[in-house]
Amino acid sequence: MRATTFLALTLLSTAALAQKPWETKIDLPVPIPIELPAVPPTNPFAAAVVTPPSALSTPLREKFIDKFTVLATAYVNSDGACSRAVFTRMPWPGIETDLRQALAELTFTPARAGGTPVPVWLPVAIDFKGRINKGQMTKLQALTPNPATPPEPEVAATPTPDARDLGLPATPLARVEQLANLKRPPRFSIDGRAWTQPIRLLAEIGADGRCQRVVFLACPEGLRLWLLASMAAWTFRPASAASGPVAAWAMLEGDVELQVADLDSEALRVIRAAS
Repeated sequence: MRATTFLALTLLSTAALAQKPWETKIDLPVPIPIELPAVPPTNPFAAAVVTPPSALSTPLREKFIDKFTVLATAYVNSDGACSRAVFTRMPWPGIETDLRQALAELTFTPARAGGTPVPVWLPVAIDFKGRINKGQMTKLQALTPNPATPPEPEVAATPTPDARDLGLPATPLARVEQLANLKRPPRFSIDGRAWTQPIRLLAEIGADGRCQRVVFLACPEGLRLWLLASMAAWTFRPASAASGPVAAWAMLEGDVELQVADLDSEALRVIRAAS
């Protein structure tokens, strides 16, 4: 037994003496810089053509009937009055003031939490039905997409918090037992109007001079179906290559002068899942 113990100690001592200080293994992470290759930005809508597409005829549909949805968050106090509204989706500009006034005239049965009336921010949707009477394109340009710059869609502006909104007491909807409800059916009416709207979009023009696909970059949501229906009748001089007419994308920029009839709605939907 003693011989065995002595032999084990001898082997351990020999192994320790055999390991020189400069042979000690130390695991240290050593970063190795890897230079990634520079990838230049490319525009998938750009193509090498001799001449780009150009617009020949751009008629716009008349008396186009459509539905337009407005999304808002209304502040309904514990008395059931709507004193504030923040709009998060508008079909086109210029109708916010009229809608804010219309919401202020509504009366609700207040929301309840613990059996007590409480103030809440109530997400709602208003579905309008209206008609775009007529319009025309002006200052329309068909530009060749820049090969090095991918297109960037316009980012919708988010509502800016107001000091009056941030200071209002409100109960989270998750703690509400009963949502605020309208006491009587609403009636919304927005007078017709005319205005000029800048637009920017990408259009794929086929070799036959017809529009095949569209990508909206800057255009109010309420005008998109109308423009898509109108562009089905537009004609272009197609792009040309060495082999003849070819399909190619074009950047279309211009102004739309339009007239819209009255918008009417008799419904207001509560969207509990909205934030």
